[in-house]
Amino acid sequence: MYREIYIDMVFVTNFLMDLVLLRLTGMLLGIRAVWHKSLLGALIGALSSCLILTLSVIIPIENGHPAVIALHVLTAAAMARVGCGQKKSMLARTTAALYILAFLCGGLWDVLPGAEDRRFGSFLLFTGITYVLLSLSVQGYRKWSSRGETICRVRMCVQGKSADAAGFYDTGNLLTDPLTNKPVSIVEERVLETLLPAELLAGLWEMDETGAAPCGALWESLRPHVIVFSSVGGQKGTLPAVMIDEMCIYRGEQLIYVYHPVLAVSKTPFHPRGRYQIILNGKIV
Repeated sequence: MYREIYIDMVFVTNFLMDLVLLRLTGMLLGIRAVWHKSLLGALIGALSSCLILTLSVIIPIENGHPAVIALHVLTAAAMARVGCGQKKSMLARTTAALYILAFLCGGLWDVLPGAEDRRFGSFLLFTGITYVLLSLSVQGYRKWSSRGETICRVRMCVQGKSADAAGFYDTGNLLTDPLTNKPVSIVEERVLETLLPAELLAGLWEMDETGAAPCGALWESLRPHVIVFSSVGGQKGTLPAVMIDEMCIYRGEQLIYVYHPVLAVSKTPFHPRGRYQIILNGKIV
């Protein structure tokens, strides 16, 4: 007894499912991974599935063989590392979330009526349904777990340096950077003093006031520019803005990663007792 297996269909179906799993994992863990990373992670998973299938034909081994299990685990870890952009410290958690969501997707597939149909069109339909249902569930869980949380801990990273500060989640702050189309959070200047040299911080204000700006690799990597803002009270003005490497937001049970966030810099303290130093954008959480 034998059956025909088309390697191109194996690649396409695994690629699509891996892409869905990576996007759902990002939602669950609050990781704002960009699409090209998710696509690359899904490509790794699909190629690995084809490799495992090919090896099983050349060297007949069962799926439960330790070598096959190890290859599956390494593939999941590589997908999490590339597709979600996770660092080594969070790799185990992301890989575990990937496996849990794969289990849920498989269970949902089994209970959907007509899922036994093996045609490619049906596969696309049920993959889409699975993604919509699970994404709605994940988003609902995140909103429920973070309800009422307005003050949270924020860690910012620039070229290996990090600084922690208290952030205020402001649903009214919907400032968007016209240069990158990203949501803009506002940070007090003194928070950045441990991350950026004093002359670079001074250059931000010179750029805002006179248009002059320093040079250098760090300056270029921050992509400094000026953002026009308008407050609720009608106040208007400009603020210098930079794009840092990474920002991690600890909000309730959520751990939200934001890659290359845009931060506008303010000289004015936000709270009279220093309760928070960053005003997080309402779209960022």
